[in-house]
Amino acid sequence: MDMKNDQEDYVAVSRDEFIVGTQVPVDIFLKLSESKYVMILKEGAIVRFDQMHFPEKAEWLYVRKTDYHKCVGQTLTVAGIVLDSDKISQEKKTVFLSKAADSIFKEIEHLGFDHQTLEHSKIVSKSIQTLVENKPDIAAVITMMSNLNDDLIRHSMMVSAISVIIARSMKWTLAQNLEKLALGALLHDVGMKELPDEILEMPRHAMTRDQAAVYESHVYRGVEILRSMPSISDDIIAIVLEHHENAPGQGYPRRLRDIKINPFARVVALADCFSEIVMESPNNPHPKTAPAALQFIEIALGQPFHKPAFAALKQALQGPPR
Repeated sequence: MDMKNDQEDYVAVSRDEFIVGTQVPVDIFLKLSESKYVMILKEGAIVRFDQMHFPEKAEWLYVRKTDYHKCVGQTLTVAGIVLDSDKISQEKKTVFLSKAADSIFKEIEHLGFDHQTLEHSKIVSKSIQTLVENKPDIAAVITMMSNLNDDLIRHSMMVSAISVIIARSMKWTLAQNLEKLALGALLHDVGMKELPDEILEMPRHAMTRDQAAVYESHVYRGVEILRSMPSISDDIIAIVLEHHENAPGQGYPRRLRDIKINPFARVVALADCFSEIVMESPNNPHPKTAPAALQFIEIALGQPFHKPAFAALKQALQGPPR
C-alpha cells in the first residue's frame, strides 16, 4: 500500500460510485487521518472490496483533485447544480472560505459531536467550497458577505456544518440533499449584506420596532438576491425565506407552523439558533456549552423547533443510546 501525505489535494467520493468488478479510472485512497492517505487501488485495478481488508463503515474514498473529472465523468453535480468538471479551477478563488471552515470545525470539535458525523459534515463542506469556487455568481455573493462582516461568514459556516450534522442524525443520506442543505444554510443570511452596519451591530433587545422591521427584512432581501441566480433551487430560496419560522407559528416573516415550513428550513432554523448560542460573537460574548445550549432551547425557549430535528441534535451530541 502506498502512503501519501496531504501535499496533494484530495476529494471525497462515495464508495457507491465504484462498481464491484469494474476497473477504477484513477488511483483510489483511504483517509487514515487529516494528513495521511493510503492508496488502496491503483488506476486500472479491478474493484474487489469484498476481497480487501477494507473497513465496512468507510462510506467515502478519496481521489486526487486533479483526477476528479476522470472519476465522475464530464460533469459534476454539487447540490443539484451542474459544473463542468473539466473546467474546475485548481486555483483557490475563495481561500477565506476554506480558512473559515477550518476555524469553525475546530470550534465544533469541542462541542462534543460524534466523530463520524463530524467527518461527514466536513466532506459536505468541501463539496460546497468546490461549488462556490467554480460558480462566479455564488462566489461573488459569499465574498461580499465576507467583506462586510467577518462574523457573518463564520456564523454561516457553522450553521451549514451543524445543519448537515442534524440531517445526518435524522438519517438523511442522499448526498444531493445534504449538499443542498449545506449551501442553503451557508446562504441563509445573504440578505444581511444589504442592512446598515448600525443594525448588524445592534443587539436585538436594543432595537426599536422600526429597527427590528429592517432587521427582519433580511429574509426577503436574501430571496431577491438569490432569485436572479438560475442555478439556485426553490429549496434554497425557501431556506433563506423561512429560517426564522418555528413550529408554533411564532416566527417570521409569515408565522408558518411546523407542517408548512420547508423541510430544509426546519433544520436550518434549529442550526441557526443553536449556533448563535454556542458561538462567541460581539452580540454573544459569553457563549454556552452545547449541553447548556440544548437546555436553553428546551426550557427557556420552550423548544419551538421541529421535534425530530431537535431530537436528532441531542442524539448527535449525546451519542447513540446504550
